[in-house]
Amino acid sequence: MNKKFSLKFMLALVFSASALTCVLVILFFTLFTGSSSVGHINGSDGVGGDTNRGYFDELMGIIETRFIGTFDITELTDEAMRAVIESLDDDWSYYMNADEYREFLENSNNQYRGIGVEVVLDEDTEGMRVLRVYRDSGAFFAGIVADDIITAVDGESIAGLTLHEIRLKLRRELGETAIITVLRADGNYYDLTVSYDIVFTDPVNFNMLDGNIGYVKLRNFEDGAGNSFIEAVNELIDAGAVAFIYDVRSNNGGRVNEVTKILDFLLPEGEIFISVDRSGVENITYSDAKFIDLPAVVLVDSYSYSGAEFFAAMLHEYEYAATVGEQTTGKNRMQTTISLSNGGAVHLSTGHYLTKNRISLYDVGGFTPDYVIEMPDDERSLYYRGELSPENDTQLVKALSLLEN
Repeated sequence: MNKKFSLKFMLALVFSASALTCVLVILFFTLFTGSSSVGHINGSDGVGGDTNRGYFDELMGIIETRFIGTFDITELTDEAMRAVIESLDDDWSYYMNADEYREFLENSNNQYRGIGVEVVLDEDTEGMRVLRVYRDSGAFFAGIVADDIITAVDGESIAGLTLHEIRLKLRRELGETAIITVLRADGNYYDLTVSYDIVFTDPVNFNMLDGNIGYVKLRNFEDGAGNSFIEAVNELIDAGAVAFIYDVRSNNGGRVNEVTKILDFLLPEGEIFISVDRSGVENITYSDAKFIDLPAVVLVDSYSYSGAEFFAAMLHEYEYAATVGEQTTGKNRMQTTISLSNGGAVHLSTGHYLTKNRISLYDVGGFTPDYVIEMPDDERSLYYRGELSPENDTQLVKALSLLEN
């Protein structure tokens, strides 16, 4: 039996990275994200702002001049800043040091540093069988294809190595190459020169199910999700799709502009996003009159979070789609990511958002689908590994039955 790993571990051949390799002063949007500027806490908003900052400086001065032990001033400052944000007692606000912020940017851009393949370990050869090659990646241009088995890197066998060890063997500077040996179905070995580079990992998978029902899975609403979703739906319509299933199970959200791009594409004219700032002022985003007029069902689970549950709730409120699955997480605060001069950043709640019907998903404990169907543990395990077949997916089977009636 092959063992499949999730995208974050996949390969670890696709390494976390970002095209944004420079740390600039960036206002970066993540769902739900609003624009913001770096503000100053004054006496009216905080408690003795400048005075309390002086207390901290005093403490740091004492540590630096009197403490007899050793300490790393950068690490100490990072932990102090982390504690400040944690003391706000907000589940969605947090501090990131420079390394954490860099990883955050990488994940939020659906980009990774690597050769661009998704694999499973192959027990027979102890190599790695390629399941998927990402478009325009080093592996793509080198000619690696699905079902190739990677057996060696730079002439050294990878048999018996852990994924972490393989990751270290492949790690190099952007633009540098590795010699990847692959075993093909014809029984021959091929040495291919593969570039290690920035790879875009498409957050959208799609295919046509029986009955010409288009299936579109969104893993997140991060960078590129909107365009990929629209392309997928249009391609399925061109292929004859008469209805759709949109799967946002285990989707942890993303950027507000990606969610609204998709909602605008699907829904008729109306309100599609209502943000409320700290003063209580609403800012409303509208869709135009163009929409996709085909039956649809949305799949959600208890791990559908933030943008994913908002997406389902909006399609429900517009009576555009039936919803199937489990109660979602429940979130209504929007965050702005503000970069700091030390290379880190603060991900801070700066407002909240509401559905068209002015419902806070946090206040109601998450979104409740029309048809509540719990996913059995054995199915969930297979689903996470990407090995759950449509006929054995209880929630998907229910969605199909609704569209077939």
